[in-house]
Parts: sequence; structure tokens; C-alpha cells
Amino acid sequence: MADPRFKVVELRSNWSERHAAFVAGLGTFSLTRSLITRLGAAGRFGSVITDLDLQPTPRPYQEAGEYCQACGICIDRCPCRAVDHMGKDNGLCKAYLDTTLALYAPRYGCGKCQTAVPCEAGIPRRHS
Repeated sequence: MADPRFKVVELRSNWSERHAAFVAGLGTFSLTRSLITRLGAAGRFGSVITDLDLQPTPRPYQEAGEYCQACGICIDRCPCRAVDHMGKDNGLCKAYLDTTLALYAPRYGCGKCQTAVPCEAGIPRRHS
């Protein structure tokens, strides 16, 4: 994000570190649009763009949401009800974050939907 060509407008960027991580085989998406990796969903990503030739490695998954169990715990954790079984409403989330910014500037944020959930610290186990 240090390059001025990368922009974020209304919580949407023209470069997605999560999508780059998905393509690289690091994880799959949750209902909250976070990326669930072997180390969990509560994390951050960065990317490096290079022309270096690298050998591809197989991804350990096939589907974009394969690691998410759709258990719904993240839905209950969201204080502004921006998450449901269809995904996350960025408008509701942004409105809530704007409120927390007004109250707690310069520190603000949330992330409750990514904590105290089965995918917080790793890929949830499948229940048979």
C-alpha cells in the first residue's frame, strides 16, 4: 500500500492482499470475507510484486470458501449485524467503523467477527 497507485475508496481497494494470498494458496474466504489460513483468520497480509520466476505449488483447496464451516458464530459476534449467511455488508460495517472512529480517534476498529470464532487460530475441523 506504499505505492500511490493503490487506492482504497469506501472500504474497497484496487489491490487485494487477501485475494493475492488466496491465489498464492494461503487460504480461503470466510462469511466475513476474511481469509482463513492454517494460522487462522485474525491476521494481515502483504504482497510483493516481482518478475522472479517461481515454481508454482499446488493449492491445498479447490473452492474459494472451502475452509469456512458457515457455522454462523461470526454473525453473532458482529456488533452492527453487518454479517449474515450471504456475507458481509460493507456499508453497515463502514458506518459502524465511522462511529467508532468518531468516539475513539485516532484508535478505532472492530474485528470482533474474526475473534472468538472457530477459524480465529486455524482452519476449523470438519464435522462428519
